[in-house]
Amino acid sequence: MTTEKPKRAPSSYMLFSNEIRAELLEENKKANGGKCKIDEVAKAISERWAKLDEKEKAKYEEKAKQGKEDQAAAMKAYKDSQDPLGALKEKWADLIPKKPMGAYWIFAQDEASRAKAEKALTDAGEEAAHKKVTAKLGELWKQLADAEKAPWNEKAKKAVTEYEEKKRIWEARPEFIEYQKVENEQKEAAKAEKAKEKEAAKEEKAAAKQAMKDEKKKEQEAGKKAESPKKRKASDEESPPSAKKAKVEKPGKAAKAAKAAKPQEPVVDAHVLQKAQKLGLEADLKNLMSRSDVVAKGFSQDKMLAVLEQSGGLVNKAKHALFGA
Repeated sequence: MTTEKPKRAPSSYMLFSNEIRAELLEENKKANGGKCKIDEVAKAISERWAKLDEKEKAKYEEKAKQGKEDQAAAMKAYKDSQDPLGALKEKWADLIPKKPMGAYWIFAQDEASRAKAEKALTDAGEEAAHKKVTAKLGELWKQLADAEKAPWNEKAKKAVTEYEEKKRIWEARPEFIEYQKVENEQKEAAKAEKAKEKEAAKEEKAAAKQAMKDEKKKEQEAGKKAESPKKRKASDEESPPSAKKAKVEKPGKAAKAAKAAKPQEPVVDAHVLQKAQKLGLEADLKNLMSRSDVVAKGFSQDKMLAVLEQSGGLVNKAKHALFGA
């Protein structure tokens, strides 16, 4: 199994550069009393490449082309090893039936419906941006009478019938057995990974709690050492019996209050939220969207949900996939 992500294939210039660099480094050291000047070496490589005839350059370009093809094959093998189920979905895309859309989604993807929504926005002096068009389509759908929705409901019903037939044919094929086996293995692996993450979070929480206890104990012991018997006696003599003891605020109170404050839940676009709910990934998507490093990168919600679906709902794995893409 390929575990390391393949590196980018070198260009024809880099292949040439790698071939002559060692020789030029030695020449430069000799010319500068044993000290190598990298900028001079880089300039010398560039000059030699410029003087190279087209026939010689073609040799390096052919090697670079072959390198790119090899790298592409290695990258596919790497991606397949990271997501075997996704590899099978791609391999058998023409055999695996796609789940049918509901009446509203068929309506929303219809060109005439979208054109109507865009016109309504522009007539109102608004920009026909994707989010606004989606919202307007929802409004138009709600305004339709039952009789107007009937054709779309009929299309949805027909799509379900066709899907069921294609699904029956697919599940009778030998490829489905292999697909189901890989799917079950991936689900079990995802389940185990999720349990591992949960256990790690539990241990981290317990460790933080223990650290707070240790810190509190340390502060209390330090306070006791600072107040010697003589100081206590002097304090008792100076203070009148009726003096009230000052209320000592317990350490860690502010930290507990800050911990109790809940962060604001991220807002998910309607179409993304609906898809996430269907996949059972709403909570995982919101978790991923709330990560500060993910927010800083500005990934689209559709992309985050797609990566999360590929990772089987594993938030950390999805985050690594986003940053590694």
